[in-house]
Amino acid sequence: MSAYLDRPVVGITYSSQDLEGFGLWRHLFHGFIAAGATPVGIDCAVEQPRIGGLVERLDGLVVSGGGDVDPALYGGATDDAVLRGVNPLRDASERVALDVALERDLPVLAICRGLQFVNVVLGGTLYADLARDRPGVIGHRAGEEVLDRPCHDVRVTDGSLLSVWMGGAGTVAVNSEHHQGIRDLAPVLRPVAVAPDGLVEAAEMADRRLVGVQWHPEILWPNEPTSLGLLTGFVAACRVPAADAVSAPR
Repeated sequence: MSAYLDRPVVGITYSSQDLEGFGLWRHLFHGFIAAGATPVGIDCAVEQPRIGGLVERLDGLVVSGGGDVDPALYGGATDDAVLRGVNPLRDASERVALDVALERDLPVLAICRGLQFVNVVLGGTLYADLARDRPGVIGHRAGEEVLDRPCHDVRVTDGSLLSVWMGGAGTVAVNSEHHQGIRDLAPVLRPVAVAPDGLVEAAEMADRRLVGVQWHPEILWPNEPTSLGLLTGFVAACRVPAADAVSAPR
């Protein structure tokens, strides 16, 4: 099989409303190409009634970053002044995409807002604003202009699927640009990376190939080997049919 034919097709959900003024966005697609995938962008800023059928044709799914998840989905205040970029259309389309991916046991990589969205859909809750609701010593919103470099460490759990995809566990340097975070972890998720202030920075499912990270490996990959390793490990999993896949370590 040629290298081209061996490239799995990976769908990446995003919102075109979030692209303007974010020059580092190009790294998202470049990163998955460098990791060996053929990325397909799915704009969820608008209604996508055929997204379920599209996901059925994919080898893997990436739920990317962006605006805030609708707080109505987790019992939050919908009129909170800290909210930004809430788009119920995106939430609805990504929910269908996630449901199909989980049903078919496709590898799923959820990034930043993606992790928050997965957590909410599966029954968890969020801090609407970390600086206000969970102030601490770690700055989780470093700024988009410095997303191409690490700003704090996380501790990755040994034996987790995240560690398998990354190629190792222990202390890892990550970037950070999120004002929200996980308050209550969904019952079907388990934490697999934690920041020094105790905030959950990554989670995964025990019986599906789903990993969510709070940082941005799709931006950091040119400057941090573990981020490229995570993308490469995810893409490698996309080459393995569900019937032959090994579930996440318990």
